[in-house]
Amino acid sequence: MPLRKRKLFFIIVIAVFLAAYLIYIRMGSQALIETLATGTANNENELVFPAPGQTLYKMGLYLDTSRRTMYGNTVLLTRNTSGQALSELWFTVYPNAFKDSRHSPAPSEAYYAGFNEGYLDFQEFKVNGQKVEYFPDGVSLQVVLPRDIVPGEDIKIEMQWQAQIPKLAYRYGNKGGIYMLGNFYPTLNVLGSIGWHNSYNSAFGDPFCFHCADYQVSLSLPEGFLMVSTGSKRETIAEDNGREVHFIEAQNVRDFCLAVLYDYKESIYGQNRPQIICYSPAKQSELAGQILKQSAQILNYYACSWGSYPYLDFKIVFVPMRGFHGMEYSGLIFLSEEFLQPRTYKDHGEFILAHEIAHQWWYGMVGNDQLKEPWLDEGLANWSAYKYLKEYRGIEPACGSEFQNGINLAQEMREIVSRQEYYRMAYSGGEAFWFALEKEMGEDTVNKVLRRYLADFRFKVASTDDLLLVIKKEARRDMSDYFHKWSLDKPVSD
Repeated sequence: MPLRKRKLFFIIVIAVFLAAYLIYIRMGSQALIETLATGTANNENELVFPAPGQTLYKMGLYLDTSRRTMYGNTVLLTRNTSGQALSELWFTVYPNAFKDSRHSPAPSEAYYAGFNEGYLDFQEFKVNGQKVEYFPDGVSLQVVLPRDIVPGEDIKIEMQWQAQIPKLAYRYGNKGGIYMLGNFYPTLNVLGSIGWHNSYNSAFGDPFCFHCADYQVSLSLPEGFLMVSTGSKRETIAEDNGREVHFIEAQNVRDFCLAVLYDYKESIYGQNRPQIICYSPAKQSELAGQILKQSAQILNYYACSWGSYPYLDFKIVFVPMRGFHGMEYSGLIFLSEEFLQPRTYKDHGEFILAHEIAHQWWYGMVGNDQLKEPWLDEGLANWSAYKYLKEYRGIEPACGSEFQNGINLAQEMREIVSRQEYYRMAYSGGEAFWFALEKEMGEDTVNKVLRRYLADFRFKVASTDDLLLVIKKEARRDMSDYFHKWSLDKPVSD
């Protein structure tokens, strides 16, 4: 690396460290102590790792817009709540999905300037003060520990990293001064009873499984950019170098999503919790008012049906994204800018909006392994959206006879051969499961199932077996024949 570049990199890293230090002294170590103490009380009888309420990401971030590079310093604090000694840790490093054109999940049309690589590299990696070896495996990363971490032991993970953001109109990428930063940072994977839930690259779907965690983040940006993220912005400090540092906090979130926007308009609806905020290009904000009102209706309908929305606000960000109509994150969704066209929004927009908002319940609050059991959240989000449309618009879902004999819902992502088959199984087949369950049990009982499902697995990770057990308990009768119809006929014990 030339001397000039080394000096620039050194300056940036120092800035990141200073930002991280500011987080620490402003928010205080007492917050961590309180968080860990609360987490112990909430999770003392559960062997989950990394445990919600006992996991905190402290991140100092510096976005270099001239290089499309995010420099990061992460201090991840957690505790070994797995009930076993840990000899390794596994992380998801999603930017590495975009290293080469053959394996990128993004469609070719999303590469508006031809293929442009994205990736994430580490400059330093420590666990409990010791440097560790790490081995990339696609979008996963194995960290080999120098010694076993015993049950109950505190864990401090320190990472210095930089992520290259590709010229890409996708959920991770940049176009026209807009940065879409979903899953942009290294994230600790879930260790369950059957082992690690590790990510792998997939041409479709969401290759993720994460536990909820807390976040304290500082983000340094050039002046003139608008920052939107999971959580709440606590403070912004203007520096004398043409940059601003934003301080953000989030609690009990499944992920931390970030969008950095230029020439956007912010529109706000409501004074009560949750406040709903829409971000759209300044010259394309005509639909914002309608979308905000519909979002309020949708959030209220879901909250009244199954349980309250947990965060102070809800954010909708229109972005130049291809490959998805929308993408869900904790407290925030991306919608494709195509829905800013009145005709396009009229045809499909409200359903897409309702689907993505439903993910705040089914993905956000109740998590699942989206690689092993993609139908769990996608089918339920589709069904939820149709229930809303029927309640508020009188629109009946087009439930044909295609799935009257069921479909195999017990398919992992790697077993599905095409995008079309993925949507048919996880979305259409998943929603059909719930419509058929209404006929089998009645609408009121299905709503009881979902209220209990949310209450039992709020801020946790649920499985198909967990859901089937809830259904069985609420049905108070044998449901084996119904489960068999959907290839979900493994024995479910009380």
